[in-house]
Amino acid sequence: MRAETVARHVRDLRASNPVAAAEIAREMSRHDYDAIFRSFLTGTDLRADDAGDVLTAFIVLQWMVANDAAVEPSAGALRAVRRRMVAPLADKPPLSQPLSRAAFAEQVKLRAVLHHAGWQAAKRLGTLPTFLAGLSKDFIPPAKLRAVALTDDGLVGQGGRRPSRETPSAARPPAAPSVAVAPPTLPGPAAEPLAAPRHAANWAEVEGVYFRAATGVGVGGMMVIEYEPLILFGDGTSYEIADAALEDVDLAAERAAHPRRFGRWTRIGEAYRLSGRDGKPQDYKLQDGSFFRAFPAEADERTIARSYRRLSGGGTSAMGGDVTIAVSNRYDFRQDGTYGRGGSVGATNSGASTGVGSAIGRRRAPEGGRYALDRHTLTLTGPDGQSRRLFFAYGSQGSPARPDREMAFIGGRVFSNPD
Repeated sequence: MRAETVARHVRDLRASNPVAAAEIAREMSRHDYDAIFRSFLTGTDLRADDAGDVLTAFIVLQWMVANDAAVEPSAGALRAVRRRMVAPLADKPPLSQPLSRAAFAEQVKLRAVLHHAGWQAAKRLGTLPTFLAGLSKDFIPPAKLRAVALTDDGLVGQGGRRPSRETPSAARPPAAPSVAVAPPTLPGPAAEPLAAPRHAANWAEVEGVYFRAATGVGVGGMMVIEYEPLILFGDGTSYEIADAALEDVDLAAERAAHPRRFGRWTRIGEAYRLSGRDGKPQDYKLQDGSFFRAFPAEADERTIARSYRRLSGGGTSAMGGDVTIAVSNRYDFRQDGTYGRGGSVGATNSGASTGVGSAIGRRRAPEGGRYALDRHTLTLTGPDGQSRRLFFAYGSQGSPARPDREMAFIGGRVFSNPD
């Protein structure tokens, strides 16, 4: 059954990620995933031949990965997770059916071993946030797992509040003999209307919105030209804005938490003189290769029909090393006010210096919903009704500057039209 479990997983993965499928097939031909999984249970009362215990271990592992936990769970915590999240599923397929239960347990073991391996690889490569963002829908959303603590009462809300006792769905039974893993999902709070911005007065102090060229790290560790959005205030303060829309930023708290994002500016003739926290000034001429005006959406522009993509990465291959990391993010905005978001991350080690190569790859879980533009604010609303406001701006071209809608800043990061 274990050989068929691996073969089925590789076959399913090959369609979307042939590199990862080949790597998993190679590694699983050399290692016994069951033995690896059993090693996870050492020192616990969980048994590798009990499907309920296997599912309990997988749930706890997902919490540990989402929180990058270094401390092993207590025996009480494991018992509580099994009692509160797994035991209620015993009379439901696939746990209630002997044949599907055994196949389900093997699938979960393999997924747990691969999830643990991906976690450890992402930590070594410094790509854990991207790894978590790219998990499939078969996993409990990391954001929900970060909102709960693992205690002797099980997974409880931060501060000791228990999550709802509504029984989660642990698995959706597909046609035999294949059993897909759909782990329990933690109940979340009911969606609430997006609160009015608390710092709308910030915009009254703004002299202008700009962006400037800076160096960044691209695929393989190559140095590339990046662009960062910059808010200039009338009092001479400059601010490198991040994800949140300006009307949601408490500038005093932001300065205390991220002082390097703030600097000073002044205008000398046609030049803009900018200085960072170190006080060193640098002069820029507007629209002259390094410093540009950024544009808001038009006053009546609520929707657009465009796609934007961002490609970034890291690694050492650009400098002769073995590691290449590539990260892709994409937004698709439609005229009817709906949007989709996707992406992927891949990392390869050529093995040139060690003789052992490897590769991992994951697709970002698809996201979508509705959106609305309002000048420098992009509001995204998911299917669950939860909304968030992001900073938004178009790039510019020419002199005098005019909007360039092929280039957009979404949440402080620059994207371009891939078409």
